Amino acid sequence: MRWIVLVLAALVGLGACGGTKIPVHSGYKSDKAKPWKKPKNLTLDEKLEAKSEGELSYRDLRRARWYAIQLPSHGELSLKLEITPPGDEANEDFDLALEILDPGFRVISKSDLEDEDAGELTKNKTLFDLEPGKYLIHVYLQGRMDSADYVLRATFKGTKAAELKTDFPALVSFVPALPMVPLTDDTPAKYRPPTNAIVRVSRPPKPPPGTPKPVATVLSARIVGVSVVTGGTKITVGRGTNTGAMSGMKAKLAGISGTYSIDCNENTCSATISATPDQIRGAGGSVTLLP
Repeated sequence: MRWIVLVLAALVGLGACGGTKIPVHSGYKSDKAKPWKKPKNLTLDEKLEAKSEGELSYRDLRRARWYAIQLPSHGELSLKLEITPPGDEANEDFDLALEILDPGFRVISKSDLEDEDAGELTKNKTLFDLEPGKYLIHVYLQGRMDSADYVLRATFKGTKAAELKTDFPALVSFVPALPMVPLTDDTPAKYRPPTNAIVRVSRPPKPPPGTPKPVATVLSARIVGVSVVTGGTKITVGRGTNTGAMSGMKAKLAGISGTYSIDCNENTCSATISATPDQIRGAGGSVTLLP
């Protein structure tokens, strides 16, 4: 066990004495850098070809390079990326990535560690049926310890845009026959358009000033029955001495919040209360009925 501790201590010591340092920065000169806004132009020559060479180094803040190429017409664009990987720092996971963006800044083709040609030192991409416009090419490193030299070649070939075949108007339905309209007005001579009926709303006369407002009648009733039902407890109150009680009035119990609608028949009224039977018994066995 002691020898394991010694080995670990030695490895830590070597790292502290100046081992390979992995860059912790983003690989760009500034976190706010936007190199895609100032790409290098790839200008097509008389043969509609272009070439550019470059070198990248993550450690030296040269992680990526952006190019812009203007396609003069509809056609196809072929790209060839020849890669010279790093020397002593080469690793099995090294890959120089490439992606192409259309004028709408959408990636239309790419090659990185997730694609089948990952690790290839020569990458070929051909894009067909491209519309004229400005396209961007992004070449970039993916590992913090990576560096590479490269040669990028572009070839453009103009092609005729494919003709859009259509069966219009073969499948368009014919307009149905429209009703005939007489040349002269055939409205009956005695016809009269209906008139809008006038509706008069009668309202009760306003009481004279100073007339006291009617006072709502408050009744009290005795609870004569309690039973547990779905949604709470059903109470039954007598109606013998409270002839003013009627369906639709509100029941209020002392100590229980809320009011509850009652439903009455000839002898009793009932209501379902959101409370337990013990809580209802604690209300004193009586209920107040409100209009």
